Amino acid sequence: MKTYTTNNSVSATSVICSVLGHKYHSTRKITNHFSEYQCRCCGKQMTEDTRGRLISLTPELREINETLNMIFTRRQIHI
Repeated sequence: MKTYTTNNSVSATSVICSVLGHKYHSTRKITNHFSEYQCRCCGKQMTEDTRGRLISLTPELREINETLNMIFTRRQIHI
């Protein structure tokens, strides 16, 4: 008789997101045109690229967003 083991690294929420799609909500507004998003089910974080498409939020993009937000807020204060 064969025994089967399951891979515990796959969570139920990631399966739901892969079947039904992610449910993103805005977590942080960077500028008037850029925002950061997070999936309500699995917690996957995304941001927008220059064309408005959602891409994965990497540490490099997080740093770019932080710098962009800092420049944007400083500019808003001086206007």
